[in-house]
Amino acid sequence: MKKKIMLMGMVLMALSGGTEIDAAPVYELSTVVVTAERTDTKELRTPAAVEVITGERIEKSGATNLQEGLKFSTGVITSSQGPKGLAQGVMTAKAVIRGVEKGTLVLVDGVPMNQSGMYQLQDISPEMIEKVEIVRGGGAVLYGSEASGGVINIITKRKHDNHLKIGLGDFGQQNYVFSGQADKFGFSYSYDRLGEFNHMSNPDGGRPAGMYYNLSDSEHNYFQSRYNLTDNLFLTHSYGNSNSHYIYRYDGRSGKNKDAIGKDVFYGNNDHMVALHFDDDSFMGNIYYHKRELTTIISRTKVPPHPEKEPTGVYNANVRVKENTLNQDRSIGMDFSKRWKTVSGSIMLGAAFQRDMAHVIENAKRKKADNKYERNMYSLYGQWVQHLTKETQMDVNFRQTWVKKDKAGNKYNKFTPEVIFSHNVNDNEMVYAKVGRSFMMPTFKQLYGGGKTIASPGLKPQTGMHYELGYKANVGKGSWRVALFKYDIKDSLEAQVPKGEVEKITYTNEDVRNKGIECEYRYVPNDRLSCYVGAVIQHPEKQQRDKNGKVGAWHDYYGKLQLNGGITYITGKLTTAFHFSHLGKRIRDVSPYESFKGQWFTDLNFSYQANNDCRLFLNIDNVLNRQDIVSSSSSSFYTLGRNFMAGVDYKF
Repeated sequence: MKKKIMLMGMVLMALSGGTEIDAAPVYELSTVVVTAERTDTKELRTPAAVEVITGERIEKSGATNLQEGLKFSTGVITSSQGPKGLAQGVMTAKAVIRGVEKGTLVLVDGVPMNQSGMYQLQDISPEMIEKVEIVRGGGAVLYGSEASGGVINIITKRKHDNHLKIGLGDFGQQNYVFSGQADKFGFSYSYDRLGEFNHMSNPDGGRPAGMYYNLSDSEHNYFQSRYNLTDNLFLTHSYGNSNSHYIYRYDGRSGKNKDAIGKDVFYGNNDHMVALHFDDDSFMGNIYYHKRELTTIISRTKVPPHPEKEPTGVYNANVRVKENTLNQDRSIGMDFSKRWKTVSGSIMLGAAFQRDMAHVIENAKRKKADNKYERNMYSLYGQWVQHLTKETQMDVNFRQTWVKKDKAGNKYNKFTPEVIFSHNVNDNEMVYAKVGRSFMMPTFKQLYGGGKTIASPGLKPQTGMHYELGYKANVGKGSWRVALFKYDIKDSLEAQVPKGEVEKITYTNEDVRNKGIECEYRYVPNDRLSCYVGAVIQHPEKQQRDKNGKVGAWHDYYGKLQLNGGITYITGKLTTAFHFSHLGKRIRDVSPYESFKGQWFTDLNFSYQANNDCRLFLNIDNVLNRQDIVSSSSSSFYTLGRNFMAGVDYKF
């Protein structure tokens, strides 16, 4: 407790110390421009709950990947299989918006990253990011399937700094960044490593009980480049590579084989994306190709260290059985839209095409397979913006989606409309109301199985109704953002894992619902001080449905209370930033739906600008030294204890 008090004292001293703040220009909050409506609008005039996170803010949070960079955002719950946004192959890390676990669409410069329900934010380096726009609430009408919870739009830097960054910390942490710009061509490369971390999961939630994970090593490589062909036309390419080694051990609760190895698991990810982008305000378009390969190699002991219902022999750590799986996803697509100005508003029409292809190869003791799947998706979408009066506006959005029949006979045809009314109370206030539908298709793995997943070919696509009331106001040097929301999603695509049978995951259609209120306040008096605080009170619920379609009772899941905030203060050459995030009233998303302890994420960052070219930094993560649980199912994966990274950033 004394250590925690001392650390909090350090935060307050760092934020209050130093020279007196001189008068400085006040920021114009209303000038923040966002693309939530598929066109550039001032955030104050955008009828949606939008949070804009600059690349600079992510840097000052100490995050080395985007998954970590989002954990201090309002209305976003980050979930992973370990610290620093770790994932385990297809068990990806998540950024859950408004409690919709499988409803976050991630875009990079307007190009969708989602494949097979995964978007791999833990592999994206903050160095490439100009800003991130988080649009909370169903956005499937304007942006397509997957966006039933919200949209995360990553906007990359138009030009990169010439700089070299080196960061080293405890737990074997390393972070190296090199970026440069030569005329129209810019690039960034980053390497991020986390070393050994033992007992990263609770053995009580192991499958079976008593098994727990150690992390041996995890590393991420990320390269991104951009070539600006003209002011309106640019080409991007990104490549990500990550590798992690986990060791699954037994705690010896049966009286023998304490800390004995059950299996070594090696996860690998290779991700390529290339895209051509065009944007001249009235006409926008993307043509893209995306390929992702996830590999899993398992070396398990032939006889497990834990007791079996039907014993098969004597445990020997050196007698092994090997398995490997390859999950390859490829997407080819294009998206074009054109906007015309009218006397009292505008009209936008767009069309999109995406071809998804999957290849799954399994070589396991219980299953060998080599399967390929593919499908084509076509969309026609539009927006009619009509100024009813000088202050009042109506937006009518729509999307028609067709999915061509695949070899198993699955095809979809769905129309999703949305209507929005907004009213400008004055130059600094606005209110809005919106209602719309969402739609999301099952993934190949959910339909046809693979690995530990059993095929569920009869799955329906999930559909939802979304309602939202919002209020925005800029008051003096601060801004308020408040939103009331409610949604009901039918046939949500949810995983079912029978107790003690982790090898038999099935997907079923269940219903989910939520209602709540979000509130944010930001205060920016000058260019030396800025702070923000956010709060969310919500009630996410799920209605259990077994594989035979029998409907059960509604139950709570995830968390009902979120608090987040941060403060950044500049004194002389020193910039100090403190961020926190709390998730409370948490419920496990597995029967018997027990409550478990809340999260308190904290981060303290010091940045010293020695001269125009050299910056020194120190980041302290998990200031309160808590053992927080970063997962939400039966397993409990933990954060690192208090940890640090120090380094230098040099521009040339």
